[in-house]
Amino acid sequence: MFTRVCKADTIDEGGMRLVIADAHLIILAWPDDGELKAFQGVCPHTAAPMAEAGFDGRVLSCPVHHWTWDAQTGLPLHPQESALAAYPVKVEDGVVYIDTDGISPSFAAR
Repeated sequence: MFTRVCKADTIDEGGMRLVIADAHLIILAWPDDGELKAFQGVCPHTAAPMAEAGFDGRVLSCPVHHWTWDAQTGLPLHPQESALAAYPVKVEDGVVYIDTDGISPSFAAR
């Protein structure tokens, strides 16, 4: 079931923000020349919230240990450890909705 998380005009192309949907911390990222994406908002390495994550319009980076992911896919760039869980996202009438049903954050093997 999709949950309303924010108005679409609160995020610009090349930008990101953290939202909460059904107790999931989620990064909304709008990659350059792409579509709005929703990924887990905690680092798969440390489980630290990625409120201060870096985003250059293409790559998300964790501020703790600088792990990086492709913002189009959530796949890891460096190191090649753990992808970010992706959530279905839709925009209707200027509002962003995310579906968390059956999705849990992924974590790297320790």
